[in-house]
Amino acid sequence: MDIVLGLSLFTLSLQTGAAVTAFAIARAPGWRRARILGALALTAGAYSLMDLALGLVTRTPTTSGLNTSINLVVAAAHVSAWVWYSFADERGSWRTLPRWVRRLAIGNIALAALVALSGRAVEWGTLNTVSVPWLGVTFGSAPLATPGVFAVAVILSTLFVCLVQQVRHARRGVPGARPIVVGFAFFMLCGLEEAAVAAGWFQFIYLAELGYLGLVVPVTAQLLRWFIDDAHRLADLSTRLTVEVRTATHERDAAREALAAQERFAALGRIAGGVGHEINNPLQSLTLSLEELRDHHLRDASPASTEALAQSFEAADRIGRIVDGLRAYSQAAPPRLEPIDPRDVVLSALRVAGPRLRDLPAVRPRLDPVPRVLADEGKLVQAVVNALVNASLALEGIEGRAPAIEVHTFAGETGDAVIEVRDNGPGFPPQLMPRLGEPFVSTRVANGGSGLGLFVVRGIVDAHGGRLELENARGGGAVLRLRLPAAVQPNARP
Repeated sequence: MDIVLGLSLFTLSLQTGAAVTAFAIARAPGWRRARILGALALTAGAYSLMDLALGLVTRTPTTSGLNTSINLVVAAAHVSAWVWYSFADERGSWRTLPRWVRRLAIGNIALAALVALSGRAVEWGTLNTVSVPWLGVTFGSAPLATPGVFAVAVILSTLFVCLVQQVRHARRGVPGARPIVVGFAFFMLCGLEEAAVAAGWFQFIYLAELGYLGLVVPVTAQLLRWFIDDAHRLADLSTRLTVEVRTATHERDAAREALAAQERFAALGRIAGGVGHEINNPLQSLTLSLEELRDHHLRDASPASTEALAQSFEAADRIGRIVDGLRAYSQAAPPRLEPIDPRDVVLSALRVAGPRLRDLPAVRPRLDPVPRVLADEGKLVQAVVNALVNASLALEGIEGRAPAIEVHTFAGETGDAVIEVRDNGPGFPPQLMPRLGEPFVSTRVANGGSGLGLFVVRGIVDAHGGRLELENARGGGAVLRLRLPAAVQPNARP
């Protein structure tokens, strides 16, 4: 096998594999442009196949002329595919090509086909012998006729248009365009060499297939760069999508939990009203009976009876406080809303809770400017009083540091008004954190806590469209935060 047949066989194998790969890649979303590469490899493979077939048969003027005529059409189709590749957009759509480009590509093929079918591509009956002794190559070639030379000139001119377009891509900074410009220049030189040999101007082996290999390397490198860039973009998109899905899932779960909590508290509020009413009637009857028993039998009662009677009054009083808490939570929305300053609420709450806080060495109010809110001042005062009382109860019996409560008002990040009550006590038990604010959930059950203080606070804050936040401070102690939406026109006093 001489070098000509070896080159044809090698390029045919390479082009067949490239065509199969390109058409397979073109089926992937966003890779329709790979169809052009498949067309390039397919036409180049057809050219190599014709050369290989000619090398395996006896060369005669007829077989050589037929081979040259067919290759003329195949070469025109191949160059037209390069036109498509050079002017196509990222999608590789034929329809988006400029009209003159489509006409150039189709006209190039039509002219070559017309010359070949007319039988005027070569000089029939003539077979020039081409001999390259130093390569050990000798073969016969049908010389091109004048129409064939003209068709070849049009093909090479069309290829030059592609070269000019690639130069424009390189100037615009398209990745991989500069090596393709070099490849096109090499391909054109090889095409000129093959046209000159076919015309009989000098003797050498045909180099068009070698020129194709020199061009397909930078094109393949560009394709790989696109593939790698797409892979990076897909990886980045996958990462962002994973983060967004995780965030959306977390937000959905949080919203679902918040909705479930709101529904639970709403149901508890409805139940509270009914339960409070049902308990209050027998409780009043029980209290009257105890008072009557005390008035008529206290003189003759034994110490044990007196103690039992006192415990009964204490239990009835505790039940009454629980009923009052339930009824306070179950009451309808605030009947009177007006713009108020949360700092006035805090000052009023400190006065109301003053007797309970008198034994504390430090109750520090820090009243920073805060937006006004639409609220029922009396109910908000009740909520802050409950928060202060809870904080004072948490400080009972602490050792190693002076008990202190800090009340702070400030504007939140979203423009809402915040009232924060912070103590330096033991903080909330972690196991109770998810349930704090539910009725009868208390950290002081052993000391007689009813578990309705935070329950009432949450009900008041919810009724005002706000949010109750409970957390443990990093340095120790509990933090209770009332977030209330600002009025339409915030007006914080200096």
